[in-house]
Order: sequence, then C-alpha cells, then structure tokens
Amino acid sequence: MARYAILLNAGPSGVGPPVNALQYALGLDSHSHEVSVFLDGPATKWPAELESMADHPLREYYDEARKRSLIAGACGFCAHRYGAEETCLEAGLRLYGGPDEHGPDVGRLATDGYRLLAVG
Repeated sequence: MARYAILLNAGPSGVGPPVNALQYALGLDSHSHEVSVFLDGPATKWPAELESMADHPLREYYDEARKRSLIAGACGFCAHRYGAEETCLEAGLRLYGGPDEHGPDVGRLATDGYRLLAVG
C-alpha cells in the first residue's frame, strides 16, 4: 500500500477544503494506506477553533482522524506565526520545525516514500 502525507493549509475561514482533506485521509486509511496529516499555515488554528465548537462540520472528521492517529502534527513555524503553538501542544500535536524553521520537511517525506497532497 502507498504512503500519503496530507498537508492541510486551509484554516477556519472555510469548511470545504479541511473537510475534504480529512475525508481523504480517512478514506485512504480505510483502504489500508499509511496516512499522516500535517496542519500547516492557518490550519494550525483548527485545534483551538474545534475545542470551542462541538457542532462544527469538521469536528466529526477531525475527531475520527485523531482516534485513528492520522494527525501527525503541525508546522511549528506556522503555529508560531498564527499564535497557535500553545493550543496545538495542548491538543497533543507534535510541532515540526519551530519559530524560525518551517516543518515538516517535505523533501524528507518524499524521500521516505510519501505521496504529498496539499489541500487548501
């Protein structure tokens, strides 16, 4: 089976792309593909947004993706820039990179056999 890294770049200002990204992740996982979802850019704001909105359309997909351990983490650089470091960490997400370094390393992911899907 294939390996996929889904780079979710769509933040709380829209619902369609984030829902699609997590539906893709769940569908690929259901067919035994290896899937890692990374929150990037404004998507690093989702953990805080969803914490306060139990009825948000993304919530069920996000919770299921977390349950299946598909959310690999978030970009530390973007989380820092969007003021979301603390809420990402509180949500138990690993931060890739840091205040001065974008992450995850997409070159490394590709070298490790991941197919990259950017959504947003």
